[in-house]
Amino acid sequence: MRLEPIESDALDAVAYDPITRTLLVQFESGGLYAYDDVDQQLVDDMYGAQPHPWSVVGERVKAHSYRRLK
Repeated sequence: MRLEPIESDALDAVAYDPITRTLLVQFESGGLYAYDDVDQQLVDDMYGAQPHPWSVVGERVKAHSYRRLK
């Protein structure tokens, strides 16, 4: 997956793999997280919520299992 920049106060970039339903989120702080079993609608909602995507959908994203990659 290739991280794409996103307009946000908290995030630097995101990537989504619809086959594995994995969402990668890179925060401005440098942390990189992979969220599992995320549906396309949530990703679309995230992009639609720019410039404050994490404020709008962050709680929904954090409800998924995740792991820190970096």
